[in-house]
Amino acid sequence: MGIMFNLVLHAVSFYLILAPVLNPAFAQDSTQTLAEARFGEAVLAGRIESDRLVECSGMDASLIADDLLWAVNDSGNGPFICALGLDGSDRGSVRVAGAKNRDWEDMDTFVWQGRPMILIADVGDNNRRREQYTLYVVEEPGPGSDLVRHSGTVDLAWRIDFSYPDGKYDAEGVAVDAAAGEVLIVTKRDKPPLLFAVPLSATGAGSAVTARRVGAIERIPPPSNQDRRHVFGAYYSQPTALDISPDGRKMVVLTYQHAYLFSRMFRESWASAVKERPAMIRLPSPHDGRLLRQREAICFSPDGMSLLVTSEGDRPGIFELKAR
Repeated sequence: MGIMFNLVLHAVSFYLILAPVLNPAFAQDSTQTLAEARFGEAVLAGRIESDRLVECSGMDASLIADDLLWAVNDSGNGPFICALGLDGSDRGSVRVAGAKNRDWEDMDTFVWQGRPMILIADVGDNNRRREQYTLYVVEEPGPGSDLVRHSGTVDLAWRIDFSYPDGKYDAEGVAVDAAAGEVLIVTKRDKPPLLFAVPLSATGAGSAVTARRVGAIERIPPPSNQDRRHVFGAYYSQPTALDISPDGRKMVVLTYQHAYLFSRMFRESWASAVKERPAMIRLPSPHDGRLLRQREAICFSPDGMSLLVTSEGDRPGIFELKAR
């Protein structure tokens, strides 16, 4: 009896190891159940009050003020970065001189040679027609004369023009890995999404760098048949934003449904980290209300102890999820 039990046990274990190889559907189904990241429920912190910020497609925390966020609009809007309070209050906007908002889809704040900087990602390409894409970098502006609202113009520190090595891609998620001197870009409409990197350095006038393919993000679960009946359901797994934690150890990928947290060990590359199964960060269902319906922006707080997420739309909510 004992010998027979052991033989059965070994046979089952052998099948579980080989099943993903023998049957790819098994591997896909196994990604449906993910451990949940240790973040609390999404709590409404406020609503975006700015009349200018009607299609918020990227957001990140200020590096010079604890109570300030920066955000950008999608295509069809001017080249402005908008300042917000943590409660969504309107803190003004600043025009980026020499920039064009062709399709701004994300932004990131980072420290470069001791200076607080903002990167703006003009990387959207819904119809895959663009020959090249642009990343704009500015120094984070301080408030205006009243020391509260932001206004005026900020000059470009530098710009990065790039193309992909193997085609044209639509992307909405961008994050700066300042320690590596790179900008990471995740594509939106590919199955699986692809992760690219470009150097965090200026390109010469009229020239462009070629992005380096880092890897594929294969472990974000596809939408279920039930999901497909809801708003954005067929597109639930498409990445819409990206951010890296202040310590450089975690990467959050936002989708239309939930967010997913990838972690890496000391000196581990992102190419290796994104091969692993992420932890899921559960967000309110998109069809439960309009305050977080078309979620396209997420960021870590400056201390890395919470996440902030918001949506496109009229007066959307800003939701906070605190680490547990």
